[in-house]
Amino acid sequence: MAGPSRKDDENFVREYRPLVERIVSQTVRQLDIDGFREDLVAYGMSGLLEARSRFDASRGVQFNTFAYYRIRGAVFDGLRDFARLPRRAHAKLKAAEAADQITESDAEARAQVPGEPTPAQAAQALADTLNKLSASYVINALGQDEEAAPDSAEEGLLRRERRQSVRAVLDALPDRERALIDGHYFQGRQFDTVAAELGISKSWASRLHSKALHRLREALESSE
Repeated sequence: MAGPSRKDDENFVREYRPLVERIVSQTVRQLDIDGFREDLVAYGMSGLLEARSRFDASRGVQFNTFAYYRIRGAVFDGLRDFARLPRRAHAKLKAAEAADQITESDAEARAQVPGEPTPAQAAQALADTLNKLSASYVINALGQDEEAAPDSAEEGLLRRERRQSVRAVLDALPDRERALIDGHYFQGRQFDTVAAELGISKSWASRLHSKALHRLREALESSE
C-alpha cells in the first residue's frame, strides 16, 4: 500500500503546526527563557512527525495527547543543545521532563482501562498523579539544594535532614528504580539515557519512575 503523499504531508503539517507553536510558547513561558523560539518550533515539528509515525490508536490514547509528549520531548532535546541556557532554566527543564514522564505514564495507564471511570475512580487517579508530582518536586528540589549554598545554618541543617530522609528511602528502592531516580534527579541526566544504560525501554522506565515516586511518597508520609 502506498504511503502518505506529499500533499498529505503538507496538509498534516499545516493542521498541526499551531499545536507545535502553542507547545513551544507554553514551554518558553514555563522555563522563563528568551529566544530560541523558531529553533524550538523546528525541533517540535520533528517531534510531531515522530508522533505521526509511531502513533498506535489501539493503545487507547488520543493522537493529540500522544503528539503533545513527543513534541515536548523534542523541544526539551532542543533546549539541551543550547549551551547558553541558564542553570536555572536547566533545573526547570529537568523538573518539567520528570512531570511529563508522570502525566504521560498515568494517561497511558488510564487509557488501558475499559469504560468510563466513576467519579470516585477519576478523583483517586488524579490524587495519585498529584502525589507523584509532589514527590517528584521534593526530589528535584533536593537535587537543586545540593548545588546552592543555604541562607543560614538553620536552613542548612533542615536541608541535610530532608536529604537524609529522602536518601534513606531511595537507598531502599529496588536497584533499577534507585538508579533511575538517582541518574535523573541527582546526576541531571535524561530519562532516555538512564533507561538505555539500564537496558530498559522508555515506557518501562516511565513505569519504574512512577512506582519509585509512589514508594517515596508513602515512605515520607509515614515518617511525618
